[in-house]
Amino acid sequence: MIKVTKAIIEECARNLMFDLSEGQADLILEDFSTVMAQIDFLKNIEGVDEASEMTFPYKEHQKLLREDKPVKPLKAKDALNNSQTKLGDQIKLPKVVGNKHDQVDE
Repeated sequence: MIKVTKAIIEECARNLMFDLSEGQADLILEDFSTVMAQIDFLKNIEGVDEASEMTFPYKEHQKLLREDKPVKPLKAKDALNNSQTKLGDQIKLPKVVGNKHDQVDE
């Protein structure tokens, strides 16, 4: 397997027509190292190659799920009234995706 380097990440970004700013390739490389470590961990689990994939995990429990029926959507005003935190005419949610270099503004 090819060792992923900063140069390879930059080349892939160029091939995909992405412009990386200063330091982004380093962050991607750091994230990629984490993913590869997780894959290595999973490869070492005994019996993992014999396990069958779960393409639809609810298949066994499908009879327990309600039938999906179309309903009239909630009006925006009502949805906003149900929210404790608003930002203009939107519901404000906490940030859940980012990296250690992101700043949290409260």
